Amino acid sequence: MRIQLYDRGTPQGKKLFADLENICGRLQIDYDPEYIHDMSRVISMGLQGKTILLIDGEVALIDKYPNIKELEKIISES
Repeated sequence: MRIQLYDRGTPQGKKLFADLENICGRLQIDYDPEYIHDMSRVISMGLQGKTILLIDGEVALIDKYPNIKELEKIISES
């Protein structure tokens, strides 16, 4: 599972990434999540937002900051 968080360094994005790292460690996901500040890829995909979460190349969240239980559910279902 490949998890990528595109964010310009917002406080909410930093917290979301910390939550992602925590969940991935608990669920023993093979790859560490990536925290990417360069928004050019998602912009080229036609996506706009301050914070965009991709799971295996598919959009999971745009400018939403779920609590850790909701985020774990999103990752588990992907």
